[in-house]
Amino acid sequence: MSNNFDEISKEIDLFLQNCDSLLILGIGNDIRGDDGLGPYIINQLSILKDSILNNSNQDDLNQNINQNQLIIQDNAFEFFDNVYDINTGNTRLDEGIDSYFNELDVDVNESLVERLNNTFLINGGSVPENFTGLIKKCNPSHIVLIDASLMNLEAGEINIVNKDNIVDVSISTHSMSLSYLIRYLELEKDYNILFIGIEPEIMDLSFELSPKIKDSSDMLIRLLFDKIVSI
Repeated sequence: MSNNFDEISKEIDLFLQNCDSLLILGIGNDIRGDDGLGPYIINQLSILKDSILNNSNQDDLNQNINQNQLIIQDNAFEFFDNVYDINTGNTRLDEGIDSYFNELDVDVNESLVERLNNTFLINGGSVPENFTGLIKKCNPSHIVLIDASLMNLEAGEINIVNKDNIVDVSISTHSMSLSYLIRYLELEKDYNILFIGIEPEIMDLSFELSPKIKDSSDMLIRLLFDKIVSI
């Protein structure tokens, strides 16, 4: 597996310039081995986010608007729109990510809490088109799509593709082309969109990620959360 982490980090930094609010959509079927990397990444990012927010001093930060609660209270949401910042039951941080969190040194201040509340994390499963209504309601300035993608690369290799090139590359393992998903979203707004694909190794019936893909996923989780807390 060959990943140029420095180059990936620079590309994400460039994409996130002038980011007011960020939405990360993980795509995949978590009972098909490595195809579940998108949901796994969203799950772990959600726990990291919640861990920081739950440790913040709400008395000092009571002027912040918790957009999560506003969205849950919006009765206009459709059935699938009720899924937001998904954690599965009592799922904990994976051991490697737990170690990262324990070493994470961030100043939990009003600015960070506002930034986290403007970061939306959605597990789109294998039907991301069902969440377009929620995405539009969140109204992010920037969207990151994450999926296991067949790109003829080495297993675990991460590839970043901007939205203008997605239409020319067959990268999604799911029924709906990502280019169509993007086109549908952009009927209403010209979003800043970045796609991050990881080459899978095993797509058989399984609840586990293969070791190479899990290592790449954990690297991406750490990298993305570093960016989230420093936007």
